Amino acid sequence: MAKIITPKKLKLYWTMYFLVLPALSLILIFSYYPTLSGIYHSFFRWNGADISEYIGLKNFVKIFHDTALLRSFGVVLIFVLANLIKMIPSIVTAVIIHRLASDKWQYIYRVLFVIPMIIPAVVGILIWKYFYDPNVGVLNTILLKLGYTEFGHPISFLGDRQWVIPSIIFMGFPWVGVVGVLIYLAGLGSIEESIYESARLDGANSIGIFFNIELPLITTQIRINLVLMIIATIKGWEYIYIMLGEGGGPGGIATVPGLHMFNQAFRAGYFGYGTAIGLVLFIVILILTWINNRYVKVEK
Repeated sequence: MAKIITPKKLKLYWTMYFLVLPALSLILIFSYYPTLSGIYHSFFRWNGADISEYIGLKNFVKIFHDTALLRSFGVVLIFVLANLIKMIPSIVTAVIIHRLASDKWQYIYRVLFVIPMIIPAVVGILIWKYFYDPNVGVLNTILLKLGYTEFGHPISFLGDRQWVIPSIIFMGFPWVGVVGVLIYLAGLGSIEESIYESARLDGANSIGIFFNIELPLITTQIRINLVLMIIATIKGWEYIYIMLGEGGGPGGIATVPGLHMFNQAFRAGYFGYGTAIGLVLFIVILILTWINNRYVKVEK
């Protein structure tokens, strides 16, 4: 619970507050100010520089008539549902590591999962783009040698409408998220050994222990990862931009709301409309987060 800072406390701990001030100032300048500026300019016809005209709710009315944007919400819904399924391998991996009898090997696997975090995400995306390359990509090379491509021609995974979205979904296989695994391991580590012993005495096997003990007791961690996944998926667009370009693939098949917002602001010059789209995305994420916290129950 927040406490009121009295003059007496301020006088006593002024050095501590002074040290916090630089970080707080940077957050206000580079995080909160751009956000508030975006909310303000969402009610303007704004080119990002000197042209600014107040137009009220016209930008938001335009959103409901923007068929490309509405279609992009359908695309991002597909990605959210796919990422929901892709959470399963992280849970299974965390359980397997947690059940290792050797504490030494548990530690080694934790370290091995942390090491990839130092690699920039952009590098990983570029590797997958190379992986899908129709000429020198690993996937097409394997398929050609196995004879699974039609008439010996490579498949354009990122250039064919029917392959674009499945290819984006397949990215990151086997979908073992580093942060997700570490969060699940933290939850599994809090389960007392006596609970496992009681389950074994009652005759529970490994599968029974997973569904009746481990899975229910890491519901909090699952909910945290679910919220993080929804936020990252809905607001994310950089990976689409890197993989497919600003057009979102052939015919804009994989355009997500964030990429559409970027194109409207930085390509078309409609910064006011772009900030309005950003505000709508914020509201959508806020509503979905509230629904998750309201209806995803944590009962232990």
